Amino acid sequence: MRLLPKFLKNLISNRPLPAAANGWPRALRDYMATKSRLPRSTPLGDVRFVVFDSETSGLDLSKNRLLSIAGVAMAGPEVQLDDAFEAMVAQPDVGGANAAVVHGLVSNDLADGLPEDEAAARFLAFAGDAVLVAHHAAFDIQMLRKAIASHRGAKVWNQTIDTAQLAERVEVGPMSSNRATGADQRAAYRLDSLVERYGIDVAERHTAAGDALATALLFQRLLKKAQRRGIHTLGDLLAR
Repeated sequence: MRLLPKFLKNLISNRPLPAAANGWPRALRDYMATKSRLPRSTPLGDVRFVVFDSETSGLDLSKNRLLSIAGVAMAGPEVQLDDAFEAMVAQPDVGGANAAVVHGLVSNDLADGLPEDEAAARFLAFAGDAVLVAHHAAFDIQMLRKAIASHRGAKVWNQTIDTAQLAERVEVGPMSSNRATGADQRAAYRLDSLVERYGIDVAERHTAAGDALATALLFQRLLKKAQRRGIHTLGDLLAR
């Protein structure tokens, strides 16, 4: 199969929004209207990353819902604390003891939040064309997709990095847990384990904002290891 010329790819990627977009949240229209991806040849220092975390009512994608979402941007390896996002999601029938224990959230925290689709849309508009970074990223990306699923034609199109996978890829020597197997290996690459291993101390862990910052600081350290292993461009980083 022949590859499309670059100008045809651009025409396809920038095609008009579907008619249904008139009913989308404004932030979602903005996000979908301006979508683009950085070339894979972009040096890591020139990449805007958005490291994010979502807190949910559970881990079952089929029935659990978004409670909050937060992200912090990075300019290459530098964390940009003044370029950040946080939103609570209105879930009046979610909360109670379990949510309070796990997330520090109670019903009052959620009652004044944004609708789920609006919160996800505003986060995506904040991210723009940044590369999205999360720990066990597939789950958080799926929660974003679920939040905007009612808006037919909308999708999450950003390139993504999973810090758990990146840690396994770049760790060598005393910071490595490659000798662990099975459940021990999985435990070694949980966010709690990696944060402890790298001496990262962030207040308010197990909130979206706290975990997003902890993941950003972890990603900062992993990027340094990646560069020492010859990973210098976005394409190098995205390679599996």
